[in-house]
Amino acid sequence: MLCRTASDLFWMGRSAERAESMARMLDLARRLAALPSSHGGHAAHSVWALPLLSTGGIPAGVALQDLSPLDMLSRCLIDRDNPSSVLTCVQLARDAARNQRSVVPAEVVAPLQLMLGKLRALKPQHLVSGGLGQVIGEIMAFTDAFRGVTIANMMRNEAWHFLRLGNFLERADSAVRLWTTQADPEFSLVRDGPDSPHAGFHRVALLEAASALMPLRRLHGEPNRQGVTEMLLRRPDFPRSASFCLGEAQSNLAALQVDMCEPVMRQLGKALAGVSHLEPEEGAAGMFAFGAARQADISAVEAAVDERFFVAQMPLRRAA
Repeated sequence: MLCRTASDLFWMGRSAERAESMARMLDLARRLAALPSSHGGHAAHSVWALPLLSTGGIPAGVALQDLSPLDMLSRCLIDRDNPSSVLTCVQLARDAARNQRSVVPAEVVAPLQLMLGKLRALKPQHLVSGGLGQVIGEIMAFTDAFRGVTIANMMRNEAWHFLRLGNFLERADSAVRLWTTQADPEFSLVRDGPDSPHAGFHRVALLEAASALMPLRRLHGEPNRQGVTEMLLRRPDFPRSASFCLGEAQSNLAALQVDMCEPVMRQLGKALAGVSHLEPEEGAAGMFAFGAARQADISAVEAAVDERFFVAQMPLRRAA
């Protein structure tokens, strides 16, 4: 398979997953915004900044306090200059799918085109008076439809494995970022103490945003810090945990005939061991450092995938 084809399929999968990740992060912010705060307007303002802080989407040279909640929502959803906005992600996925019509069925392109049209028509005023919840629901429905048509229509060949590799690496990164919001220095749940009602509500909202609350309760687990870590990072049988996603990425690399001793597999094994077995330190600073380290591990996997498949290796020129 050509490097360009593999890259388009990988980024089509990543971009669609990233759009869903942003929707889940916005859903978390929406739930947290409903919580009465003992810290006044600053805490309420920082809740809406959480998706931008988590994804690095604050514009350069712009102070966070200068952005209104509506500005931050627009930046997350329809800002063409933000590489993590839902509009940018869907546009990238649609363009990648259209570039590879020989391997991507028309049924896969259709939901991308439909969602792109809706996002282009979306205005900031549509996000007030309950409109945000409806928009989040539409994005989630789109990603479900996209996932369904790819499973139902794509052949299980190299194209499929590159698509799924992008899906699972992005989802693993999203799971770690969601987990790290517990210790975000701008809005930390331990500010009122780890056992405060606010902290408990944050964890429940976090689990609901990740579709992990009901599975945790079926396992008779509690929505405490250990329960959040178990569901978002460690469980190998929960499809949205980082451990599950990195394990699936490992399987897709194996299907692409990548040997276990290659650098990309070793780096993936390191990332998988980190989310599965390492223990975060107590306290907000230690948790935040742990989340940052796990994100760095996943970023290193992505760089290794890029070097292994998408970067043409030029032979060294012989000295004259």
